[in-house]
This record gives sequence, structure tokens and C-alpha cells, in this order.
Amino acid sequence: MSAASGLAAGAGVAVAAGAAVLAGEALTYAAKKREIAALRARCRERGVVALTYDDGPGPEITPRLLELLARQGAHATFFSLGRRAVLAPEILDAVAAAGHEIGCHSLLHRNAWKTAPWSALADISAGYDALAPWVPADGRFRPPNGKQTLLTRRALRRRAAPVAWWTIDSGDTYASLPDPAHAADRVRADGGGIVLLHDHSEDRPAERLDFVLDATERVLATARAEGLAVRPLREL
Repeated sequence: MSAASGLAAGAGVAVAAGAAVLAGEALTYAAKKREIAALRARCRERGVVALTYDDGPGPEITPRLLELLARQGAHATFFSLGRRAVLAPEILDAVAAAGHEIGCHSLLHRNAWKTAPWSALADISAGYDALAPWVPADGRFRPPNGKQTLLTRRALRRRAAPVAWWTIDSGDTYASLPDPAHAADRVRADGGGIVLLHDHSEDRPAERLDFVLDATERVLATARAEGLAVRPLREL
């Protein structure tokens, strides 16, 4: 084979591999959309709101959230990062002791669409290992950045771990924070839902931590006003 032929063959393999990746992303995105639509319908039918917090635990904000939820008599689901859990195990102990659900959010928050397949799989497995004191091997998993591949979906199915999406983004990670009432307004309009918030403190300005607390209070107030039950995902 000539050098030119070899280069052409290599380019063809690269194009085919790229096409396969794109096709896989399209399939997982379509599945995600269907699953979110089903969740939205289920929340509306049952009149349920689920508060979920990703990326923690955060030494500054998670204890404040626990106090707020305790005052309101509400339980939530915390999708923790393994790397943060091992630095603050006492916080996750407190989360579990308060009756909240804890799920896995991987070890290092690898975006499955932007990292090598084996790295994404290893990140999931290492996350469950780090979170083993609080999360069972088949505990709920929330994909970092909401991204999955065919390989990560299959790995979670083999583990029998439910994938936990959300139906309402609070906006606490947006470049510009929205109105703190944004999530509560969506809950009212949708008749329930699964709200995405974040409970890590690392490199987050105080205004974003306050936003999470404010948005949480507003969602809880709206749930009371609308007669909606606040439940962790395990009860949905």
C-alpha cells in the first residue's frame, strides 16, 4: 500500500469512527428526551416535586441546605462527586442521617461526550467506589453535564443503576443568574417536576450559594401553595 493509500485509509477509518460517535450521541440524546418527557408526565400525574443537588458535598452550602430542608420537613436527593465526598465524609454522613437520598455523580465529573470512552467508564466506576459508604452499587446515577454514550448507558444497565434526569434547571450554573423564582414558576406551570440545583462550595461566589438556598425556599413554598408533595427520587 502506498503512503497516499495508507493516509486515505486512515482518514476513512477516522471519518467512520467520528460518524459512529455522532450516531451514538444522537441515540442517547433521543433516549434522554423520551425519558425526561416520561418523568415530567409522572411528576404531573402524581403531583410531586423532587429537589436534587449535584456536585457536592460543599462544606459551606450543604449543611445550610440540610438545616433549611429540616425546617421545612422536606427530603431531597443529593448526587455527590466521589472526589468531594472523600474530602468531607462527615457531611455525607449528615445527609444520610437526615434521611435524604444520596446518588452517584461520578468521581471527577467527566463529560462522557468529551472524554475517552474508557475514561468515562472509569470515572463512573471510581465514583461508585468512593461513594460506597453511602450509595449502593445499583444506586441512582446522574450523568455529569447530562451526557451519556452508548457505552456508559450499557455500563449503568449492567449495574442496574437508574439514570436520574431532571425536568427543571434552576439556572444556578448559568453565566448570568436568572430570577430566583424561575424554578418555582416552572414547578407551578408544570404541576410538579424534578429540579436541578448544585450544592458545592468550591470556587462559587456567595451570591450563587445564596441563590441555591433562595430557589430551594421558593420551590418549597410553591409546592405547599399548590398542594404538591416534595419527595426524594426514590419515592417517585
